[in-house]
Amino acid sequence: MVDALSTVEDREQVTAEVAELRRTVERQRRTIDALVVAAERRTAGEPDSAALATWQRNLTLQRRLAERTDRTREAEQLLRAVIDSIDAGLCILDGDGLIIDTNQVWSTMLARVGDVTIDAGCFFSVAADQPGGLGELLTGAADALRQVLAEVEVGPAGVRRVETREGPRWWRLRVDPVLRHGAARAVLTLTDETAAVQIQDELRHSTRHAARLALVARHVDDGVMITDEHGVIEWVNNAFTQLTGYTLEEALGRARVDLLGIDGMPQFDQEAWVAKGSVVLPEFESRTKDGRRCWLRAELYRVIDDDGILRIVAVERDVTGRVKAERSRLAAKARAEALAHELSIEKAVLTGVISAIPQFIYWKDANGRYIGHNAAYLTARGAAATTDLVWKTEAEIAVVDDLAPILGELEAQVRRHGAPVVDHHATVTGPGGPPRTLLISVLPQPDAGGVIGIGADVTRIGDLERQVNQANRLEAIGQLAAGIAHEINTPIQFVSDNTRFIEQSFTELLTLVTAVQQRFGDTDEQIAELLREIDADFLLAEVPTALAESLEGLERVAQIVRAMKDFSHPGQGRSDVDVNRAVESTSQVARNEWKYHAELSLELGDDVGLVPCYEGEFKQVVLNLIVNAAHAIEAAGPRDGGGLGHIRIRTTRRADAVEIAISDDGTGMDEATQQRIFDPFFTTKVVGKGTGQGLSMAYASIVQKHGGSIKVDSSPGTGTTFTIGLPVRVEGEAG
Repeated sequence: MVDALSTVEDREQVTAEVAELRRTVERQRRTIDALVVAAERRTAGEPDSAALATWQRNLTLQRRLAERTDRTREAEQLLRAVIDSIDAGLCILDGDGLIIDTNQVWSTMLARVGDVTIDAGCFFSVAADQPGGLGELLTGAADALRQVLAEVEVGPAGVRRVETREGPRWWRLRVDPVLRHGAARAVLTLTDETAAVQIQDELRHSTRHAARLALVARHVDDGVMITDEHGVIEWVNNAFTQLTGYTLEEALGRARVDLLGIDGMPQFDQEAWVAKGSVVLPEFESRTKDGRRCWLRAELYRVIDDDGILRIVAVERDVTGRVKAERSRLAAKARAEALAHELSIEKAVLTGVISAIPQFIYWKDANGRYIGHNAAYLTARGAAATTDLVWKTEAEIAVVDDLAPILGELEAQVRRHGAPVVDHHATVTGPGGPPRTLLISVLPQPDAGGVIGIGADVTRIGDLERQVNQANRLEAIGQLAAGIAHEINTPIQFVSDNTRFIEQSFTELLTLVTAVQQRFGDTDEQIAELLREIDADFLLAEVPTALAESLEGLERVAQIVRAMKDFSHPGQGRSDVDVNRAVESTSQVARNEWKYHAELSLELGDDVGLVPCYEGEFKQVVLNLIVNAAHAIEAAGPRDGGGLGHIRIRTTRRADAVEIAISDDGTGMDEATQQRIFDPFFTTKVVGKGTGQGLSMAYASIVQKHGGSIKVDSSPGTGTTFTIGLPVRVEGEAG
């Protein structure tokens, strides 16, 4: 469109120059004719010499006129050549709409539309006779011409579709006034805008196509990024920001390699990439903005835009889950292969292991003969450890006990129906022993036709189940307490706000009472009497203190409610936990245990931060240790000179772990006690005071489940320090 406008302006300039040149030539011609006539008149009355001089001057003037005429003709020829060489048709009109002149392009363009010829005559008449698109084009131009001749400003000319021998074309017919010319009053400029229209159509199509592509790229699950040839980011989609954690504003203008959190991009064949235009990078490890590790699969595409500028389009996919699954699969496969190999060469060793497990196992063939068993089975049947039951039937072993009929009935049921009997509870009484509860499963052997029997003594498990039920009830009570704390939180909040409002308002009233007392107390007897009746001095002294104590008490209640809510939150599996906050909330919840016997101080490291752990279990461990410390201080008895004991909780971050140390100045423990404190059901407390499960559960949670450590440092009479170590990285996710 810019080129088309420039061409129209050039045509207007050429037309104006031609008109100006014609006017100049006409003026010079009239001047020369007048000079020649005047010279002839003077020559008739002059002497011969004067006539000769005049005649010579006339010759000179005629020669100059001839030269100027030749130059004018050459200029006209040049201008005609210029006008005919431009790529737009020109038609010059006078004030009545009569065609004065046209250029070659005008005739050529109109000749494409049938036998149309518009080189002479009145333009208004010719325009009215043309049909179709050309007629609409000429009619519109005729209307615009009337406005131009009437010296009315016209708007820009529109583009019309015209059917030609070459097919449909889009032409624009523009009307412009001709200034400073005697005959010519207007010029018509006919331009072919087909290419511009097609370009606009292509541009609109490309814009719609690009918008659709951008919409698709913006909503795909894979991260899409566009960079320049140096890898500097120019655009990213929403999935990229979710994948990396960087917003569009943070990513623009930065190199992708700077956002990876690693030293550089993985190596690939540059020549093959240039030749093919695309490449798939090897999967590589990266980091998000917040430091999270992830694995990426990236595809790079070389794209040359319409301006010939190289762009790089990258499509990135988060394959962390698949990589971890693949690693787990390979690891599991390796373990399975190793296990199969070990099973094939160490069958005897595994048989010994089976014999050593506490659950009894036996297996029989289709005829009811024993093929194998472990030592626990002999113990369960009351047989000697040296007894061999292999290839014997139940009748041949001559063992009479409560278990024989139970096993016989279960085996018959399995053979009859072909379905396993799982977790059958049975109570048996051994010789001279208490009743035992057994959990028995009998499974069929489809290929061999025999059975496999498995049994476990679950007498102790039943006791543990009862303890777990008790723990569940306590957990339900804890959840109920958390709900109550949540409900209390709102009224406590508005009571605190109202009390604070009363404090602020009453302070202003007290200020007023003080001012009144000072100004009128000695002069106005009525005011003095009122001040004595309300005991103003007492109110001024006691009310601010009472309000301050009320606010302090309400804040204390709010702290307890918040701590109760934090402590009751069980967490969702292993997650990043604020250790300091967990310690603070747990110490507040346990306040009723230690406040009467000890003072508790917190020394929490500022750099401890978040640690991956099971939040509920960690809080329970800390609670058990705080309660134990309070009980130890209580057991130590009154202090010399009175006063309370002291519990100190300290958190420290090490290179690979976070330590939580809980110290007390209670009774302490000797070496023998320290060796047994983590054993189940071991306790040094009086009956009813402890169950012996707290430290055992703490050890199981911290060491076995979290992969951490728990240590004790104590001596009689000096107190005890328990130190918990939590790893800052989970072993399966270590980088």
